[in-house]
Amino acid sequence: MKHNKTIGIISASIIGVIFLVSVLIGVISPSRSYLRKLRSAMDIENPTTRKFSLKLAATYPGPYNIDQVCKIYEYIYNNWKYVNDPRGNDYLSKASLTIDNNFTGDCDDFAILIATAIESINGKTRISCVIDSATGEGHAFTEVYFKEEPQIIQKQINYHFQKFFDKLFGISRVKTICYTPDGEKGNWLNLDWSSKYPGGRYIKYSKRIIYYPMENYYIPEIRKKANFKN
Repeated sequence: MKHNKTIGIISASIIGVIFLVSVLIGVISPSRSYLRKLRSAMDIENPTTRKFSLKLAATYPGPYNIDQVCKIYEYIYNNWKYVNDPRGNDYLSKASLTIDNNFTGDCDDFAILIATAIESINGKTRISCVIDSATGEGHAFTEVYFKEEPQIIQKQINYHFQKFFDKLFGISRVKTICYTPDGEKGNWLNLDWSSKYPGGRYIKYSKRIIYYPMENYYIPEIRKKANFKN
Protein backbone atom coordinates (compact mmCIF):
# COMPACT_ATOMS: atom_id res chain seq x y z
CA MET A 1 0.00 0.00 0.00
CA LYS A 2 2.85 2.36 0.93
CA HIS A 3 4.64 1.34 -2.26
CA ASN A 4 1.65 2.36 -4.39
CA LYS A 5 1.31 5.60 -2.48
CA THR A 6 4.99 6.41 -3.04
CA ILE A 7 4.66 5.72 -6.76
CA GLY A 8 1.62 7.99 -6.87
CA ILE A 9 3.48 10.82 -5.14
CA ILE A 10 6.47 10.44 -7.49
CA SER A 11 4.20 10.38 -10.56
CA ALA A 12 2.35 13.46 -9.38
CA SER A 13 5.64 15.24 -8.76
CA ILE A 14 6.92 14.37 -12.24
CA ILE A 15 3.70 15.59 -13.82
CA GLY A 16 3.93 18.78 -11.79
CA VAL A 17 7.52 19.40 -12.87
CA ILE A 18 6.63 18.77 -16.53
CA PHE A 19 3.70 21.17 -16.27
CA LEU A 20 5.85 23.83 -14.58
CA VAL A 21 8.58 23.51 -17.21
CA SER A 22 6.03 23.77 -20.03
CA VAL A 23 4.53 26.88 -18.43
CA LEU A 24 7.95 28.47 -18.01
CA ILE A 25 8.88 27.68 -21.61
CA GLY A 26 5.64 29.26 -22.76
CA VAL A 27 6.27 32.36 -20.67
CA ILE A 28 9.84 32.93 -21.84
CA SER A 29 9.33 31.82 -25.46
CA PRO A 30 10.74 34.52 -27.78
CA SER A 31 7.75 34.13 -30.09
CA ARG A 32 5.28 34.53 -27.24
CA SER A 33 7.20 37.51 -25.92
CA TYR A 34 7.16 39.11 -29.38
CA LEU A 35 3.41 38.50 -29.63
CA ARG A 36 2.88 40.38 -26.36
CA LYS A 37 4.96 43.28 -27.67
CA LEU A 38 2.94 43.40 -30.88
CA ARG A 39 -0.36 43.45 -29.00
CA SER A 40 0.89 46.29 -26.81
CA ALA A 41 2.20 48.27 -29.79
CA MET A 42 -1.05 48.02 -31.78
CA ASP A 43 -2.93 50.69 -29.83
CA ILE A 44 -5.96 50.85 -32.14
CA GLU A 45 -8.06 52.85 -29.68
CA ASN A 46 -5.43 55.47 -28.99
CA PRO A 47 -6.81 58.91 -30.04
CA THR A 48 -3.72 59.69 -32.13
CA THR A 49 -3.90 56.38 -33.98
CA ARG A 50 -7.65 56.52 -34.46
CA LYS A 51 -7.63 60.12 -35.75
CA PHE A 52 -4.84 59.33 -38.20
CA SER A 53 -6.63 56.24 -39.55
CA LEU A 54 -10.01 57.94 -39.87
CA LYS A 55 -8.56 60.92 -41.70
CA LEU A 56 -7.00 58.72 -44.38
CA ALA A 57 -9.96 56.32 -44.68
CA ALA A 58 -12.38 59.26 -45.02
CA THR A 59 -10.81 60.00 -48.40
CA TYR A 60 -12.88 57.01 -49.55
CA PRO A 61 -15.90 57.11 -47.23
CA GLY A 62 -18.21 54.18 -46.73
CA PRO A 63 -17.83 50.64 -45.39
CA TYR A 64 -14.30 49.26 -45.09
CA ASN A 65 -12.79 48.79 -48.56
CA ILE A 66 -9.55 48.23 -50.48
CA ASP A 67 -9.29 51.92 -51.45
CA GLN A 68 -9.01 52.81 -47.77
CA VAL A 69 -6.23 50.22 -47.41
CA CYS A 70 -4.45 51.65 -50.46
CA LYS A 71 -4.67 55.17 -49.08
CA ILE A 72 -3.25 54.13 -45.70
CA TYR A 73 -0.41 52.19 -47.31
CA GLU A 74 0.36 54.93 -49.83
CA TYR A 75 0.52 57.68 -47.23
CA ILE A 76 2.70 55.78 -44.78
CA TYR A 77 4.99 54.46 -47.52
CA ASN A 78 5.51 57.92 -49.06
CA ASN A 79 6.27 59.50 -45.69
CA TRP A 80 8.37 56.72 -44.13
CA LYS A 81 11.92 57.38 -42.89
CA TYR A 82 13.82 54.18 -42.12
CA VAL A 83 15.91 54.25 -38.93
CA ASN A 84 17.23 51.21 -37.06
CA ASP A 85 16.37 50.18 -33.50
CA PRO A 86 18.76 50.99 -30.62
CA ARG A 87 21.80 48.69 -30.67
CA GLY A 88 21.13 45.33 -29.03
CA ASN A 89 17.42 46.05 -28.55
CA ASP A 90 14.52 44.77 -30.68
CA TYR A 91 12.33 47.76 -29.92
CA LEU A 92 8.70 47.84 -31.09
CA SER A 93 7.22 51.33 -31.24
CA LYS A 94 3.56 51.88 -30.47
CA ALA A 95 1.64 52.96 -33.56
CA SER A 96 0.69 56.29 -31.96
CA LEU A 97 4.31 57.02 -31.06
CA THR A 98 5.44 56.25 -34.63
CA ILE A 99 2.90 58.80 -35.88
CA ASP A 100 4.16 61.36 -33.36
CA ASN A 101 7.74 60.60 -34.48
CA ASN A 102 6.84 61.65 -38.03
CA PHE A 103 6.70 58.10 -39.47
CA THR A 104 10.20 57.04 -38.51
CA GLY A 105 11.33 53.53 -37.59
CA ASP A 106 12.36 50.15 -38.95
CA CYS A 107 10.45 47.38 -40.74
CA ASP A 108 8.51 46.10 -37.73
CA ASP A 109 7.47 49.65 -36.80
CA PHE A 110 6.16 50.10 -40.35
CA ALA A 111 4.34 46.75 -40.14
CA ILE A 112 2.79 47.65 -36.78
CA LEU A 113 1.59 51.06 -37.96
CA ILE A 114 0.07 49.66 -41.18
CA ALA A 115 -1.66 46.84 -39.28
CA THR A 116 -2.94 49.12 -36.53
CA ALA A 117 -4.34 51.72 -38.92
CA ILE A 118 -6.19 49.06 -40.90
CA GLU A 119 -7.51 47.34 -37.76
CA SER A 120 -8.72 50.76 -36.58
CA ILE A 121 -11.13 50.92 -39.53
CA ASN A 122 -12.37 47.32 -39.18
CA GLY A 123 -9.84 45.53 -41.40
CA LYS A 124 -8.20 42.22 -40.49
CA THR A 125 -4.41 41.92 -40.48
CA ARG A 126 -1.54 39.70 -39.46
CA ILE A 127 2.20 40.35 -39.05
CA SER A 128 4.94 37.96 -40.17
CA CYS A 129 8.52 37.71 -38.91
CA VAL A 130 10.84 36.09 -41.43
CA ILE A 131 14.50 35.42 -42.11
CA ASP A 132 15.56 37.14 -45.32
CA SER A 133 17.16 34.52 -47.58
CA ALA A 134 19.44 37.10 -49.18
CA THR A 135 20.81 38.71 -46.01
CA GLY A 136 20.06 36.20 -43.25
CA GLU A 137 18.59 39.03 -41.20
CA GLY A 138 15.17 39.30 -39.61
CA HIS A 139 12.37 41.15 -41.33
CA ALA A 140 8.72 41.90 -40.54
CA PHE A 141 5.76 42.70 -42.77
CA THR A 142 1.98 42.99 -42.61
CA GLU A 143 -0.69 41.27 -44.68
CA VAL A 144 -4.35 42.25 -44.92
CA TYR A 145 -7.18 39.76 -45.36
CA PHE A 146 -9.72 39.99 -48.17
CA LYS A 147 -12.44 37.68 -49.49
CA GLU A 148 -12.98 39.26 -52.91
CA GLU A 149 -11.57 37.57 -55.99
CA PRO A 150 -7.88 38.49 -56.50
CA GLN A 151 -8.61 39.82 -59.99
CA ILE A 152 -11.09 42.30 -58.53
CA ILE A 153 -8.62 43.45 -55.87
CA GLN A 154 -5.86 43.79 -58.49
CA LYS A 155 -8.04 45.99 -60.70
CA GLN A 156 -8.98 48.22 -57.75
CA ILE A 157 -5.37 48.60 -56.64
CA ASN A 158 -4.27 49.34 -60.19
CA TYR A 159 -6.98 52.00 -60.59
CA HIS A 160 -5.97 53.57 -57.28
CA PHE A 161 -2.31 53.97 -58.31
CA GLN A 162 -2.89 55.00 -61.92
CA LYS A 163 -2.07 58.60 -62.82
CA PHE A 164 -4.27 60.75 -65.06
CA PHE A 165 -2.52 59.82 -68.29
CA ASP A 166 -2.36 56.14 -67.24
CA LYS A 167 -6.14 56.10 -67.05
CA LEU A 168 -6.45 58.14 -70.23
CA PHE A 169 -4.33 55.73 -72.27
CA GLY A 170 -5.18 52.54 -70.40
CA ILE A 171 -1.71 52.04 -68.90
CA SER A 172 -1.58 49.62 -65.93
CA ARG A 173 0.55 50.46 -62.92
CA VAL A 174 -0.22 47.24 -61.03
CA LYS A 175 -0.46 44.29 -63.39
CA THR A 176 -0.33 41.56 -60.75
CA ILE A 177 -0.61 41.23 -56.98
CA CYS A 178 1.07 38.87 -54.53
CA TYR A 179 -0.88 37.23 -51.75
CA THR A 180 -1.03 34.08 -49.63
CA PRO A 181 -4.16 31.92 -49.97
CA ASP A 182 -6.02 31.22 -46.75
CA GLY A 183 -7.79 27.99 -45.89
CA GLU A 184 -11.04 29.89 -45.28
CA LYS A 185 -11.56 30.84 -48.95
CA GLY A 186 -9.86 34.18 -48.57
CA ASN A 187 -6.40 35.62 -49.18
CA TRP A 188 -3.74 37.61 -47.34
CA LEU A 189 -2.45 40.55 -49.41
CA ASN A 190 1.19 41.56 -48.99
CA LEU A 191 1.75 45.04 -47.48
CA ASP A 192 5.52 44.93 -47.02
CA TRP A 193 7.26 48.34 -46.98
CA SER A 194 9.62 47.03 -49.70
CA SER A 195 6.69 46.31 -52.05
CA LYS A 196 5.94 49.93 -53.11
CA TYR A 197 2.21 49.19 -53.39
CA PRO A 198 -0.31 46.79 -51.77
CA GLY A 199 0.21 43.37 -53.32
CA GLY A 200 3.85 43.91 -54.29
CA ARG A 201 6.29 40.99 -54.32
CA TYR A 202 7.24 39.17 -51.14
CA ILE A 203 10.90 39.02 -50.22
CA LYS A 204 12.41 35.53 -50.38
CA TYR A 205 12.72 34.04 -46.94
CA SER A 206 13.78 30.78 -45.30
CA LYS A 207 11.62 30.84 -42.17
CA ARG A 208 8.36 32.50 -41.18
CA ILE A 209 6.33 32.91 -38.01
CA ILE A 210 2.90 34.44 -38.52
CA TYR A 211 1.42 36.53 -35.71
CA TYR A 212 -2.25 37.32 -35.22
CA PRO A 213 -1.99 40.03 -32.53
CA MET A 214 -5.69 40.85 -32.29
CA GLU A 215 -6.55 37.15 -31.94
CA ASN A 216 -3.58 36.62 -29.56
CA TYR A 217 -1.83 33.65 -31.18
CA TYR A 218 0.95 32.80 -33.62
CA ILE A 219 1.88 29.88 -35.88
CA PRO A 220 4.97 28.81 -37.85
CA GLU A 221 4.31 28.68 -41.58
CA ILE A 222 4.41 25.14 -42.99
CA ARG A 223 5.36 26.03 -46.55
CA LYS A 224 8.44 28.18 -47.11
CA LYS A 225 7.79 29.65 -50.55
CA ALA A 226 6.00 32.99 -50.36
CA ASN A 227 5.76 34.26 -53.92
CA PHE A 228 2.10 33.44 -54.37
CA LYS A 229 0.23 35.64 -56.82
CA ASN A 230 -2.78 35.69 -59.10
